[in-house]
Amino acid sequence: MSALRERSAAFDDDDVEDYDAVPWNYRAIFGEFKGIPWWAAILAALVPAFIGAFIDINSSKTVGWTFNAVFFLGALAAILLVQRRSLFGPMVQPPLILAITVPLLVLFTGGIAKGGLTSMALGLGRPLIDSFPVMAVTTAVTVGLGILRIVLQKDPNRPSKDEVREAKAEIKERSKPVRRPREEPEEEERPRRPRAERAEGTPARRPRPEGTPARRPRPEGAARGERPAGQRRPRPPREDR
Repeated sequence: MSALRERSAAFDDDDVEDYDAVPWNYRAIFGEFKGIPWWAAILAALVPAFIGAFIDINSSKTVGWTFNAVFFLGALAAILLVQRRSLFGPMVQPPLILAITVPLLVLFTGGIAKGGLTSMALGLGRPLIDSFPVMAVTTAVTVGLGILRIVLQKDPNRPSKDEVREAKAEIKERSKPVRRPREEPEEEERPRRPRAERAEGTPARRPRPEGTPARRPRPEGAARGERPAGQRRPRPPREDR
């Protein structure tokens, strides 16, 4: 009884572990814990970018090292912690976050000098130009990490190449028509052809005696009763008067 209880307890523990395990496409880049969803990855990069841009634009009317650092770290955390199935958003979001945060904060904080269109374009264009290098580097890093995760994080239960090849060969063999050997009846079971019954009074065919010459073959094209060309019909013998 004690052995059965130990086995049942071991089976229960295995079932609980399998049930509590996080699927591979829900995990982050390291460990077996569940990653953050796509919307949390967007916020992880967007909120630090807003804070860093707000600090730099208020102090120097353009972005600086504060924005560059928090922008890079936020995008890096998003691509590392997001779930495996939601990698596309964090891979391509750095340019979009930059295009949203910097112009909005420049407008809200009064970073644009009052004047014509030239002064407004310079007020919006200078922060974007200053933040372009960090945006390019951040985008390259996020895309590289995303591709690395796609290559490394795969389904552990996926079939191997040999298993796929064997499955294809098995399907191909099943699709071929099966030719069954023709079953021939045994000698005893073969139906015998019935002989034609001979009419009463008809003499049976006797075998030809030895030494009897065989019949001459009929020439081609000659019907029964016709004589071949060049051959005369023998005359009947004359009766002596």
